[in-house]
Amino acid sequence: MTQQDLEGKVLDNCNLWFETYGERRLQEKSSVLLLHGFTGSHLTWKRLCGKLSKEHYFLITPDLPGHGRSERAALPASKDLTIDATSDILQNLLDVLDVGKTALLGYSLGGRIALNFALKHQERLTCLILESASPGIQDPEEREKRKMEDDSLAKELENNGLAWFVNRWENLGLFATQKDLDPKTFEIVRRERLSHTASGLAMSLRSAGTGTMEPLWSQLGRLAIPVLLIAGEKDEKFLTIGEEMVKRMPSNCTLSVMKNSGHAPHLENPDFFEETVKQFLDGIYKNRS
Repeated sequence: MTQQDLEGKVLDNCNLWFETYGERRLQEKSSVLLLHGFTGSHLTWKRLCGKLSKEHYFLITPDLPGHGRSERAALPASKDLTIDATSDILQNLLDVLDVGKTALLGYSLGGRIALNFALKHQERLTCLILESASPGIQDPEEREKRKMEDDSLAKELENNGLAWFVNRWENLGLFATQKDLDPKTFEIVRRERLSHTASGLAMSLRSAGTGTMEPLWSQLGRLAIPVLLIAGEKDEKFLTIGEEMVKRMPSNCTLSVMKNSGHAPHLENPDFFEETVKQFLDGIYKNRS
């Protein structure tokens, strides 16, 4: 099957819509799998992939379950769509693309999935990049409370519709700094958020929300691959989480704090974010041909 045959496909044995950038002959020596956040899609990484593909990287950008074109194709409704199950789906995607090892980058929800994947399928990774990601909620009562909140929000989303939800989502304190984005960028992000379905996002909230995720804090010390953590200096919550994660990981983990950024440095300081990611990947793949 050629690269053209594979691009923009939903294949039965990986169950995700995905697109690729760059030359497929580079798939083994310099692959990067990129996972977007909640309400995002493969389009989240369009700018970064445009830059990295010119630097001889092969980029893989799926729509995660419940999002974009994977909304209906992810798995039958009766099947498990947890973060753990999604990790296995992503492993199947790598198999479909004949990628033995890859770098893995995940943002927010995608970062939680990426961390789970790294701990479950570490042998498939060359390195891990986590942007504004958490290993989960450690306290069982807080975790159950979050699950109930996500379930309630999912019901409201289904009852009130996608536009209502996006308006509410954009006004969360977590995304306050995104109001400083230039109007064109903000509109692009808003269109991406509105490209989903209420049922797909509700499913994601219920099955892959932080409240349903088994905390991974105690396993961080098992990561033997290089890890780059990225957090915005204005995102106090996730900056604190990143600082704590570094303490629990081996010495091959570093934290990069993005200036003038909140929860989404890839949007709020894209030049610095992209250069940081590129330099890290170049260090990993410095011997690639």
